[in-house]
Amino acid sequence: MYKRLLILSSAVLSGCAVPPPEWVVAPADSQWRGPPIHAADVTAGTQTLRPVEPRGWGTMPPQEKKGESGGGHE
Repeated sequence: MYKRLLILSSAVLSGCAVPPPEWVVAPADSQWRGPPIHAADVTAGTQTLRPVEPRGWGTMPPQEKKGESGGGHE
């Protein structure tokens, strides 16, 4: 039942379809010349970061002890 209804409705609706515009189905113009393609540097304006030697433990900032952060939790 549903299969027949689907086939019938698709047949009816396909007859009501609007044909596509000419520019959609027309072949491409092989003589048309578009704008030139420019290659751009993808790394322009970036900063190069290199690995450095690790710092010693003495240069680490002091850590807050538990309960001294002032976060409001007790």
